[in-house]
Amino acid sequence: MKKRYLVATHGKLAEGFQSSLNILADKGNQIEVVNAYVTEEDYTPKIIEFIQQIKQNEQAIIFTDLFGGSVNQKVVAEILTQKKENIYVISNTNLSIVLTLIIGHEEEKLTDELITRAIEESQVKLVKTKMGKENESFF
Repeated sequence: MKKRYLVATHGKLAEGFQSSLNILADKGNQIEVVNAYVTEEDYTPKIIEFIQQIKQNEQAIIFTDLFGGSVNQKVVAEILTQKKENIYVISNTNLSIVLTLIIGHEEEKLTDELITRAIEESQVKLVKTKMGKENESFF
């Protein structure tokens, strides 16, 4: 099953994810990006077009930066308007979840369970930099 990916964020964060995917896995060309509010141009038509292009026999993930933010709201509203049940939306996106779902599950069909598991495995972590004992290591 063909999968398509869009990263839509405030500013140039989406472009940054694309750049990182190119550096880490040579996969930046697999995602489309929307850098919202960078210019006066309305970004909504790009989101609408992406959603319209997803066929019934395809799946898609749209990654957004802030849950409930304006970009996330427009994505969700358009998916509901077009009644596309084969598109998943992930908000509060980090690079780990993008890498996990694009590289780690290329051949698998997307399901709620697969995406939930990937999200759980790619959460933000606090990295402690103060060592309590002399023999403790960073890793």
